[in-house]
Amino acid sequence: MTLTTSLQDDTVLSESISEETPPAGEPAVRRPRHHVLWRVALILLALVLFVAAVAGAGYAGLYYGERDREAQRQAKLDEHYQNGLVALNNGDYERARAHFQYVLQLDPGNSLAAQGLAEAEARLVAKPTPTSEAVQSLTEILFQQAQSAYTAQNWTEAASSLTQLRALDRDYRAAEVEAMLFDSLYNAGMAFLEQEQLEEGIFYLDQAVALRPLDVNAANQRSLAARYRSALRFWGVDWERAIAELEALYASAPDYRDVFQRLYDARVEYGNSLAEAGEMCPAEAAYTQALLMVSSAQVEEKRAQAAQVCLIATPVPQEGGAPVLTPQAIPGFTVGRLAYPVYNATTGVYDLYALYADGKILRVAENGDQPWWDWYTGRVIYRDRLNNAISMVLPEEGVPQQLYAPDGRAWPTLSRDGQRIAFALVDANDVWNIYIATTYGGSEPKRLGLGWAPAWGPTGQLAYTGCDNTGCGIIVDNPDDDQPGTRLTASSDDTAVSWAPAGNLLAYMTNVTGNWDIMLLNTSGGVAQLTYESSDEGLPVWAPDGSGVAFISNRDGKWALYIVDPDGKNPRRILDLGVEMPGWQHQRLSWAP
Repeated sequence: MTLTTSLQDDTVLSESISEETPPAGEPAVRRPRHHVLWRVALILLALVLFVAAVAGAGYAGLYYGERDREAQRQAKLDEHYQNGLVALNNGDYERARAHFQYVLQLDPGNSLAAQGLAEAEARLVAKPTPTSEAVQSLTEILFQQAQSAYTAQNWTEAASSLTQLRALDRDYRAAEVEAMLFDSLYNAGMAFLEQEQLEEGIFYLDQAVALRPLDVNAANQRSLAARYRSALRFWGVDWERAIAELEALYASAPDYRDVFQRLYDARVEYGNSLAEAGEMCPAEAAYTQALLMVSSAQVEEKRAQAAQVCLIATPVPQEGGAPVLTPQAIPGFTVGRLAYPVYNATTGVYDLYALYADGKILRVAENGDQPWWDWYTGRVIYRDRLNNAISMVLPEEGVPQQLYAPDGRAWPTLSRDGQRIAFALVDANDVWNIYIATTYGGSEPKRLGLGWAPAWGPTGQLAYTGCDNTGCGIIVDNPDDDQPGTRLTASSDDTAVSWAPAGNLLAYMTNVTGNWDIMLLNTSGGVAQLTYESSDEGLPVWAPDGSGVAFISNRDGKWALYIVDPDGKNPRRILDLGVEMPGWQHQRLSWAP
């Protein structure tokens, strides 16, 4: 068996229909008409399936092709815009006009190109056409005009005169003219920004950067202004995007314009929009982020209301009526804290949440899955899908820390003391391998063997799904010795291992029964089935006190978290997870004290 990133085997069943050739001397047997029709139907069906497959591939090709074409188009627009700026600074107004016109032809709403075109055409009208004898006299006149405008801080007029001068005679007092032109462009840009004319300000700063690409201050001011403008474009339209732009701006320049107030207001408005949509848990998080910036009794009241509803993620059914939400701790969950993934249909990836014994629910991280608690620090390590790396976060703070450079590591698991980490990593042949390293760096990762989904046990042993020389299944290994691990099961679909606190039992999921079920495996030998539903049950995790096993199931038509006693009795649903959980077999739960 070859271990690939899919971690699943796809079995294709096919039937072959062959024509039998009669032995020599025997008459051919004429087949019944219905047999011929059956063959035709099969051929037509195969043709339809082939066309559908081609169509599907074609659609994917069109999608990605369109995306690539859009990226190429944007790169071409940026190239022509920058060339227009260079031509404008060099006094080549005809060429500048052509570049800006090209941009506007492809992107009529490009305000910066429109600014450039207007500037180029204005300078073309004012461009002198002297004879060679009058050039020197005219350059001196333009220089005097530029000096006067420069002294009076009429930056746009100074820039216009200087660019005309450079167009006539590029060598005329070249260093002095360039310095004055740069100052004029930069100060014009900053003046427009102070007047809240962002487009004009960015346009002049663009020219300054084009003239002196290595000037750090000009480039920085242009970048800040562009990010601020981008945030305003998303204002009231896409609060998440606006917040992302403002957060990046605030991180680099917290005192820039009104970015602090804007960021606060955006978080409050985002919380309001989420609350109106009934998304109370994300609304609580948005309000909390706002309150970390500014204390507000009104926002605190909104946060408390959202938190009250968020506490009860599972409706309590009432006989003869619709489910209602009750502000109380979640029944059936009384021990520790449970980290779990929830599929975000908007982003197409999973987000991480944490459920506490008092009923509190926190969103731990966006774009993250495969959690594992550090029992001693209270942090969660997880697969950071946004950065293709392993990150760590304290749920109450919500500020992730990337532990490693992006390299595709998955299924991080910590030793009980938190000092060592095991993870799975795909090699160049798309094969998963288990590695062990110190949690915070300092040692080269040690390869343990072929496998994925590792889980560190309380006694220092590591369990994972992998393969040895004899087959595939769940392997238990002591990473501190040089002896090979022991394979305890016989299927590569035996996975998602969780250790009991005593270290003698393993819970895992398997589909050997025809659907996914949960099994209990004694490390000394013996297997018992824990769930028997015809639906899918998976991702088992032991309670930290051994009182039960949590898992996910779609037994009621949608995905939810369940807990069952170690003897398979008293299953209870504790938390709804939603209708969709694509690729759930590659997820994980984690339960800590």
